[in-house]
Amino acid sequence: MGAHDLLDHLHAAGLHLALSDDKIVVTPRAKLTDDLRQAIKANRADLVLALAPTRRSGNLLMTAQQAHDCHAGAWDDAEISAFTTRVMLFMRRRIRADAADEVAERLTLRDREHDDRRMCVECGELARDGRCQAAERGVLQGADRRLEPMQTQLVRCPKFGLRKGLA
Repeated sequence: MGAHDLLDHLHAAGLHLALSDDKIVVTPRAKLTDDLRQAIKANRADLVLALAPTRRSGNLLMTAQQAHDCHAGAWDDAEISAFTTRVMLFMRRRIRADAADEVAERLTLRDREHDDRRMCVECGELARDGRCQAAERGVLQGADRRLEPMQTQLVRCPKFGLRKGLA
């Protein structure tokens, strides 16, 4: 299990991890089991990299290691085309140009890593008012019908449908 999968697992267990002076802080501590504690210790170095904010690119959606990985090699024509398409679509969705650039950059890395998670900003179910239409229709199990998801967080959603123009 990689650091991102472990973070997903810990988040699903109701835990939040953050860095404080290179120490991993886990809250709420009451939910931390011995098995989860051991998993965190065993993957400490990878978790620190995954949780560290990037100083290199200024992209708040990527850690320092992710920024390095994203720019380690030259982007091919398909990556450049997908990046440009995404930036333009996100700007049409009223996302500021610099933020659209950051989101598209993070998605380029996601694609390179063959990560199966998606962002709500890519989904055809995201309405202009920022609400999830699948939740509103009641087909997203366990979700409030007024759900306004974090649009740029990578998640796995059973009702994800790629927004037209992002193929």
